[in-house]
Amino acid sequence: GEALKINMALTALNLGECIGPEGAQHIGEALEVNTVVTTLSLHNNKIGDNGALHIGKALQKNKGLTNLNLESNGIGDTGAQHIGEGLKKNEALTTLN
Repeated sequence: GEALKINMALTALNLGECIGPEGAQHIGEALEVNTVVTTLSLHNNKIGDNGALHIGKALQKNKGLTNLNLESNGIGDTGAQHIGEGLKKNEALTTLN
């Protein structure tokens, strides 16, 4: 997560099948300040509602992410609500899976 905070070159990141809720927290914190990453795939990570909370918070602040894949993450109603709250303030995201 710390490296992503200072990243100025990487625009696409695929972290499918390799992180959990704690990893989603770190990615979310990094995305709050990163404006370079435009595509992020977190498919098949089972981040659940807790991970969705952090991604939702990131979406409120992130201005660069245009494509986000959250497929197969065990996100329930509460997690979907967190993502929805983030989307209310996000003006960049155009694709969400």
